[in-house]
Amino acid sequence: MVISFLDPAVTRDDTAESGPGMAMDLVIRYVFPDGQALLLVLVEHWSDATKLDLLRTARYYVDLCRRFPKDAILPVALVDDSLERDLSGKEERGAEGEVFLMFRTRLVQVPALDLERFRDTSNRVALSFTPNMRGEFDRAEQVLRVAIAFRDRGDMNGVRTFFAFWAVEGRLSPTEQAWLLRKLKEIEMPEIMDWIKQEGLEQGRAEGHRENALANARKMRDHGISWEIVTDVTGVKPEDLQAD
Repeated sequence: MVISFLDPAVTRDDTAESGPGMAMDLVIRYVFPDGQALLLVLVEHWSDATKLDLLRTARYYVDLCRRFPKDAILPVALVDDSLERDLSGKEERGAEGEVFLMFRTRLVQVPALDLERFRDTSNRVALSFTPNMRGEFDRAEQVLRVAIAFRDRGDMNGVRTFFAFWAVEGRLSPTEQAWLLRKLKEIEMPEIMDWIKQEGLEQGRAEGHRENALANARKMRDHGISWEIVTDVTGVKPEDLQAD
């Protein structure tokens, strides 16, 4: 099987419109050994179920149908809202009693999934969402397991890119985040610090530029990173932002 990740941008000339950018979260194309069956999967992630926009997803779907007319296309929407909601994966529009547009997507509510089913998955998309799945387990410990799993599979870029996302997925408290940081240092995972450097989060302290340090601290807080970690990395304390 050949797997490729496609350009997620919708091919439009008028993309300079207000609202979310016209890019989906992930497009994966599978070509099976017989060369006949082609499956293209569209995955969109919605952290807040109230913002689920099926018409936006439909635009992606139609665009993919035009780009890959012979492919079977399966649209999937991952809803990460921790609150139980009655969601519909169907959108219909019409006039004068007739339906002119009907779009459906496969909805997956991540918090309703059982961790035990995905704990040892080799699917890194599913693995990234495990800290917010259902079950009795230590959330911080699961984030650590996900980071180690990515590292062991040679996906260092994934570790750097998704570390903050995993911490947010697990809804880790400041105490749990501090524990996680200590464990990562103990097992010598420099990829995490590489991610921090890549984001420019250490630049303020290293170069002594206060404005950079403050901006980077705000960025980390926006990612849900605890103050203990923010201060450890940037040197910025809560009162520094309050006084700014």
